[in-house]
Amino acid sequence: MSTLPLTEAILLEIHQSLGCPSYPTTKKNKFATGQDSLAAHKTMGEEILNAIFDALDMDPRARVDAIDNLTEFWNAYKYLELNTWTFAADQQQVVWMLLGYFYMPGLARRAAFWSLEDTLDMGMPGGRFWYLPEPREVDGKPSLYPPAAQVLDWLLDLLGMTLEEFADQRSESTDGGHDGLRRSLYNWRKGTTPDLSTIDKYFANELLVDFKGAFALDSSRSPAEQCADALAFVTRKQLTADQLRLEIPMTQPGRLEAILDGSVDDDEKAAFVAYLARRYAIPSPHTIRQRLLFARMVQDGYTRLLKFLCPGVDSRCADAQQNKLLQLFAIYKFAYNMTIDGWRNCRDQGEAAENAWFEEHLPPWDARGLYLSILPSQRETANSALAELLTRHFAEVQPGAALEDHVGLGAESEAPIIQRNIERMKATAEEFKAELELAERLKTASPWRTLQGEYRYRVVSQIAQRRNLGPKVRQAAIQRLRELASSPSETIQAVLFELDTFLNNDRSNSPKDARDSVQALLEEAESCSAYKLWKAATLQYKAKHLLACNDFVGAGRLFREALETGLERNCGPLHGEVARDCLAVEVANQKLILNNHEKYYREMLAGGMMTECEEIPSIEETARWASEYFWDTLYKPYPGVPPQKRRASAAGRKMLEELMPLFFTGDQDGLQAWIKANRQLLKSNLPDVDGNSVLMLLIKMRTSFAQGLHKLPAAMLEGEQQSVEAMLEQWRQFLGLLAQEAPKQLNITDFKSQTPLMLMAESVDTELVRIMLQAGADPEKQDWQGMTALHSAIKSHANSCVDALLDHPCNLDNETVDGQSPLHTAAWCANKHAVKRLLQLAPHLAWKRNAQGMTPLERVEYLIEEPEALEALARDLNKNGRQCASMQELLSIVSLLEEDLPEVSN
Repeated sequence: MSTLPLTEAILLEIHQSLGCPSYPTTKKNKFATGQDSLAAHKTMGEEILNAIFDALDMDPRARVDAIDNLTEFWNAYKYLELNTWTFAADQQQVVWMLLGYFYMPGLARRAAFWSLEDTLDMGMPGGRFWYLPEPREVDGKPSLYPPAAQVLDWLLDLLGMTLEEFADQRSESTDGGHDGLRRSLYNWRKGTTPDLSTIDKYFANELLVDFKGAFALDSSRSPAEQCADALAFVTRKQLTADQLRLEIPMTQPGRLEAILDGSVDDDEKAAFVAYLARRYAIPSPHTIRQRLLFARMVQDGYTRLLKFLCPGVDSRCADAQQNKLLQLFAIYKFAYNMTIDGWRNCRDQGEAAENAWFEEHLPPWDARGLYLSILPSQRETANSALAELLTRHFAEVQPGAALEDHVGLGAESEAPIIQRNIERMKATAEEFKAELELAERLKTASPWRTLQGEYRYRVVSQIAQRRNLGPKVRQAAIQRLRELASSPSETIQAVLFELDTFLNNDRSNSPKDARDSVQALLEEAESCSAYKLWKAATLQYKAKHLLACNDFVGAGRLFREALETGLERNCGPLHGEVARDCLAVEVANQKLILNNHEKYYREMLAGGMMTECEEIPSIEETARWASEYFWDTLYKPYPGVPPQKRRASAAGRKMLEELMPLFFTGDQDGLQAWIKANRQLLKSNLPDVDGNSVLMLLIKMRTSFAQGLHKLPAAMLEGEQQSVEAMLEQWRQFLGLLAQEAPKQLNITDFKSQTPLMLMAESVDTELVRIMLQAGADPEKQDWQGMTALHSAIKSHANSCVDALLDHPCNLDNETVDGQSPLHTAAWCANKHAVKRLLQLAPHLAWKRNAQGMTPLERVEYLIEEPEALEALARDLNKNGRQCASMQELLSIVSLLEEDLPEVSN
């Protein structure tokens, strides 16, 4: 596999590095690959985020900020995912490129923004990156300084004691309760990742120690005296200017030397004192734990990432040739420091000046490469350009090849990298220029002759993808690609371009031999040694080929296979398109089945198929669209293949053609005869995406017809009003007749699990509600939101329908998916009649709590006290043509509930 890891997989890595409680492997894999149901995925995502926030002990505001930043990251990353092809690159190569070109620059830039005014890690060394493994010497040999060890030494420095002294003191103060502390601290220094339980045990809130190495400002002393105290503290700690540069953010050459010899002004002295007081302030146990937890997270992630990218390399290895992760740290530090420096130099001139400074100081060979994703001037186009850059790299890299260097950590290693990047920039620019010039010439010149002058496969492939140049140009470009192809992968790409011209374009002018031509191209693609890389795309075309041959079953099987194959590597937008085609084939002639078909909807969401929508459509709306898409776009039979007709449309049209004359004439015998003649049709759902029964479809059609009439100008119905109204009444009576003659129809649900009884209760037709109940309609059935016919009647203020249902009787304890009992619904929609009857019949409902933990009374009080919540409810109801209860109506419900509220809950 070679895919861009999903954001969910990254969250799981953080979750694991923080030592949060783990999930079963199968559950983790489903979440990491987006293969779980939407509901389960949402629940697990919330659990993981909350566990991460809890582990880091983040306050509510920090959690909101983190979610905002994660959302911003997810949106940018999703674009990359949907526009990048990974070809044969292996997973190490994919992750390595993402780390260097996206994760590290973006993380550094964001972390720097967080630290512009006040550093988030106030009190930690301000001149070095304490949370990253830092190069240092140990016993004269190069090594790395682990983050946990850096936090430990920071703490011991503030305590003013050695590791051994601290361990002994803690053990004595707890009567031997911390005898294992010394061993744990030794292990942390050696690079062992701290255990969560150890951190909590040794640094609990009850930690009582004397911080002899800390520095606190005495507010009663003058600024000059405070500065003298600070300098005395520096002398006592024997801190030199070079050492202080690693501890406080005053890193400019000569700045600290001037402070230490007293040759600076009062403002500079005050800044020095403030920085020193922050760095050497006494930390709380909570702060100590947070630092250790953060260090643990980074250290654990570093160790596991090193094992994945550089297997066999020791975690303390400081050799940049072996430990390539040192390059990532260099990228992070550079981007972070440039962001901070841009702010320091230009903060008085505004954000635009800061961004300009930042961009000017990026290495020109990396500005539109390594740091492209954070280039301020390319904010709108950076992700598109980066996706193209990554795709180009993955197309050229061989699986198993060594990870290419991102940056050099010395002049000797840096020079060849710079030269390589410059050459790549030059080649990309030349190809882009050639493509534009070639496209322009092709508008007027002979396609074949013009293309013969271009020898770069990539340039011609871009021309082949330009649909605005016409079919002749595309065909000539494809032929030229076949001539230029120098590898099996390039050959099969040309074949796929040709398949596209047959299967994705208007087929009204398709040649008679199109079927045979496509079959030959598919066989050529499948026999190519690069087929595995292009299997998903080939299968999609093969499925379309079978569709064009009227093999709907075979096409569906191949679309599903293409979807599974697409999980093996990133194929740009292909995965979402195949998911769309899977759903379209499934619902072309049958009901949407949520449990079976949600996976295709989920993959459409993940595959970016809804990005152009202002609001994400529901699965039901998407399924209706997919059904239309199938018949309007996807299904295109070959010349000579008899086109299949949409069974649902044909059935509905035939039914109306037969019934409408009978409705207009009021022919009861004819209607009875129609029912007898269509007994088979009345046994199950119709073959349409909505899953309507005949009765359900006739109810919906009648409602739609009646609503359409009301919108027509009166003049259009002049002389026909009575006739039309009589027809609608006959139609309505037929619904009752059908309910009695074919009672099985009453409990056949549509794709929203709605029944005819629910629709009649909602439309306030008491007579039909009673007829349906007597004929066997089940009032306990619940739709996809958990609504029953009683809920529907209450919402519509159909009080006679409410009475019919209550007198039938029906279960009063049915709740919606969000825990709303019938009394909850009656309360928030201000249906006084329903409230009174429900309190009489089931007083215990007054104490039922919904999913938000509110009783009916509390729910109404919440709407009264929170105007924004009431406005949101009103907007939601208006979308469905309903009016929200007024404030006055809600107040009257409160009075009613308080007056009749039972004293004791059942």
